[in-house]
Amino acid sequence: MKFILLNIISAVLFLNVFAQSEKQYELESISYIGNSYFSDAELNDVVSLRESPSSISQYLNGLIGLGEEAVYFDSLALPEEELKLKSFYFNNGFFDAKISSTYFLDSADYECYVVFEIREGKVSKINKITAFGLNDISSYHKGMIKSMINVDTTENYSYTKISGINSNVTNYLRNNGYMFAEFDSTTIYIDTMKNIVKAELYFTHGKEYDLSEINVEKSGVGKDEVDTDLIKEVADLNKGDIYSEYNIRLAQSRLYRTNLFNIAYVKNEIEDTVGNTVPINISTEIGNMYEIAPEIIMNNEDNRFNLGLSVGFSKKNFLGGARILTLNGSIASQNIFEFLKNISVYNTTVIGYADLRLILEQPFLFGENILTRTELYTTLQKRRDEYNTTANGLKFTFNFELPEFVYLTSFNTSWNFENLKVLYQQNYLENVFKSYLGNNQDLTPEQKDSLAAGIAEKIVKVTSSNNTLLAFNLGANKTDDFTFPTRGYKTNLLIGNANALPLLLSKIKKDELKSPLYFKTQIDFSVFPSIYHSNKNAFGIKLRVGIISVYDGLESSVPYNQRFTAGGSNSVRGWQSRELVPEFSFGKFDFTSISPVDLEAILLDQAAPGGLFLLEGSIETRNRLIGNIGTALFLDWGNSWANAKSFRFDQIAVSTGFGFRYYTDFIPFRLDFGIKLYDPISGVPVMKQRFWKDTLQIHFAIGEAF
Repeated sequence: MKFILLNIISAVLFLNVFAQSEKQYELESISYIGNSYFSDAELNDVVSLRESPSSISQYLNGLIGLGEEAVYFDSLALPEEELKLKSFYFNNGFFDAKISSTYFLDSADYECYVVFEIREGKVSKINKITAFGLNDISSYHKGMIKSMINVDTTENYSYTKISGINSNVTNYLRNNGYMFAEFDSTTIYIDTMKNIVKAELYFTHGKEYDLSEINVEKSGVGKDEVDTDLIKEVADLNKGDIYSEYNIRLAQSRLYRTNLFNIAYVKNEIEDTVGNTVPINISTEIGNMYEIAPEIIMNNEDNRFNLGLSVGFSKKNFLGGARILTLNGSIASQNIFEFLKNISVYNTTVIGYADLRLILEQPFLFGENILTRTELYTTLQKRRDEYNTTANGLKFTFNFELPEFVYLTSFNTSWNFENLKVLYQQNYLENVFKSYLGNNQDLTPEQKDSLAAGIAEKIVKVTSSNNTLLAFNLGANKTDDFTFPTRGYKTNLLIGNANALPLLLSKIKKDELKSPLYFKTQIDFSVFPSIYHSNKNAFGIKLRVGIISVYDGLESSVPYNQRFTAGGSNSVRGWQSRELVPEFSFGKFDFTSISPVDLEAILLDQAAPGGLFLLEGSIETRNRLIGNIGTALFLDWGNSWANAKSFRFDQIAVSTGFGFRYYTDFIPFRLDFGIKLYDPISGVPVMKQRFWKDTLQIHFAIGEAF
């Protein structure tokens, strides 16, 4: 009996131990000791191990699929992770790096802690790079390749850099006729005494090729609507051209840019090479030439989130030449149903816009590859209790195709003629005049209200102005990702001149020009320093400066839609859209004796909101929280002023806040809560303002703020 009992106890103990050994341990943390050159975040990108997400994330994953599953530790994976880290250090010049690992198990909570111990050693520098196998190419190409392989001898060795040089040289050869150019091998010489590296790069290039025939294959329902010669013209590949893979990719991009093709594929026909020539085959599938495109609009127009509807009708290959003629109508508002019920220009109860636009796009201008867009439009914009506008205009935009290896990533120029009619609301004009009467000590508040209401009721409330703007946009995007940049910078420069052409015409006709002449400049600059060393988190800094310099005419005559305003979801987020504008400045006049006509002119001059000088910026940290859900903390500052001379540091508005992000595959959606820190506008200290009504602003938007 004792023997049976002893066996039972032993079996129970064995099963208990076995069950505990089979219990999985969550990987609670991964840490590194001894790393000084590379951060923990950079090393985390190297290893495959991942820390287990929080219990909240695991719960959300099981409930609605938004979070992440638990990650369990496997000790057998550690040797492989050590090799990955050692290889990473070796490929970055740390040839003597030593990596070891250990782990600790918490039996109470079934958690595991992994620690990698790193002894980095000394890093080696690149001393010299030499290219071989290029004796038969021209001296010009040799010179270009020599400039590619020149290195800074103070720079650390990096296999990634060597691989990049190999790719750059190979691509250069393939883009300059050498279709079969290949990277052969690399020999690395390591001097561990001097800690330097010499690299020998070996290439083969083969013959130099030109293009022979350009063959076109057409299919699809619209194949009879597009001429073969037009496809060749758009691709811009010609018999006798030097073979270039870059030009082949560019030709394919040009074809897709016309929107005529469902499929456009450009490739070389290597099997049909003859001598030193190679044919090019362009395969296309052409869709229907008529298209109706309804869509739902979500945008940040006017620095507010708007929801709306749009429908467009397009005729492709209109009059030949790959032109596209489109008639598009759109309407968007914070409350689309209210807007539809009150679409009249005289209604003042809603905020939003409606737009009707006729657009002609063509890929050529005077035979050159300049994407040209012509727009004829009318736009109604409604701002509750302030003003409604109707803009009728004509705009030409020219997008220039930039060469390879230039600093700019975008360049376009535009010319816009616009007639702007503004209907001011009586309440708005009353507030304009009250701002002047506010300092008058001889009138009671009731008298000021009565006088302002009487004047606002009598004057004409509609203004009309013409404006032309010739503008140049130059952009450079040097970030690592367009939708979620974590490193690099981007900048955009707008330079414009207004009403120069009307001035010339007025001189010819000997008429008086009523429109102001001015220059408009705006610079946007954003930088993303890699302080997180991770593509999941980002830290960004934005600066925006805008100035309008009037050199002939009145500053007050600059149309409101050309002026600068601050506040809103992409600006200073503690304020509403367009809320940060200069105070009205009337100068000195006697309102009791001034004529009604002159008083009306003064009021309407001052009624246009916005300033001629803008300065604003932001600092923001963006961090992934759970799966596709992220958070943001930000500090915004800025304002707009009547002109550059009116700028004052004590008028810079400051706000802070936090937000949430949901990252889709194409664009993030965000919800931001902006809180005023310093309010130079109201005159009421922030601590004495009502938090929910005056201090807090909530913005729902798409895309990042910058």
